[in-house]
Amino acid sequence: MIDYKKVDWSKAANDTLADYEKAKSKSTQTTQSSSVDLTKYFTIALDEGAASGEKSVRILPNQDDPTKWYKVGFFHNLKIGKRYTKLYDPAQDNEPSPLNDMYKFLMNTGDKEDKRLAVNYKSRQFFIVRVIERGKEHEGVKFWRFPAVQDGSGIMDKIAPLVKKYGAFWNPFEGFDLTISMIRDKSKDSKVGFTKVASIIPDRESKLSEDENQAVEWLSDPMDWTDVFKKKSVEYLTIVAEGSEPVWDAEQKCFIAKAEEGVSTYTPTPTPKAVYDAPVAMSENDADDNSVMTEGPSLEEAPNAKLKIDDLPF
Repeated sequence: MIDYKKVDWSKAANDTLADYEKAKSKSTQTTQSSSVDLTKYFTIALDEGAASGEKSVRILPNQDDPTKWYKVGFFHNLKIGKRYTKLYDPAQDNEPSPLNDMYKFLMNTGDKEDKRLAVNYKSRQFFIVRVIERGKEHEGVKFWRFPAVQDGSGIMDKIAPLVKKYGAFWNPFEGFDLTISMIRDKSKDSKVGFTKVASIIPDRESKLSEDENQAVEWLSDPMDWTDVFKKKSVEYLTIVAEGSEPVWDAEQKCFIAKAEEGVSTYTPTPTPKAVYDAPVAMSENDADDNSVMTEGPSLEEAPNAKLKIDDLPF
């Protein structure tokens, strides 16, 4: 068990600012179970019909290094069926990545339309933090994922300045909660709009919990972000890369491509288990991603969307 009272929290604040700047400079680089516990996902999405709202969270130190408070991961954001889904990029683990393969192929055909389409397949950098959601402490540790953006308007750009002004806010003894104010933004092409973070402000200094045993339990929780934002199988990603919607075939015990008539023409190698991502309501994360995704033709409209991975020259 880490002795948090011996942590140099001033040094932690300086180090995390340096790490943030380093991670931000790399933000443009590309590099299984069938049930989902939704309580492990923290989302800023407003309730249906609500124009504004607030949520309060306490960000926890990283388990492996308490001087840090966030991790970095890469995800693709693609429209599968009727909704956008974030897909873990296995390239960050030096594993095969069909979506990255398609991105590289489309970028190198020499065709302008292919380059526009390639944007759909590029992975993005996300920040991931462990949090306790105030008012829902009984749900335990959750993970909050939000994208790195380049224009200075992202969630991280609202949180990072707090380190410079207030120090290590994730200190479990002398840190503070964050109040997230949200509004509904209808400026984008959506009937209901998207949840947008208007501001993030610190509350008064406080302990993580007045119950020391409870605080220790949260801080010692071994769950990692990769346990929550899980990888899809190569077969699943291949189907998506080829422009189709994966569906689980219980008889074949594998993912197959959904056909318009309900009959698939794709029969991949069976995978051990089905993998599903958690359904998340539309938020600023999705709005940011969608604004990028719609720069080029949609997967449904693009003539090259039905390319086969096996046809790629690498």
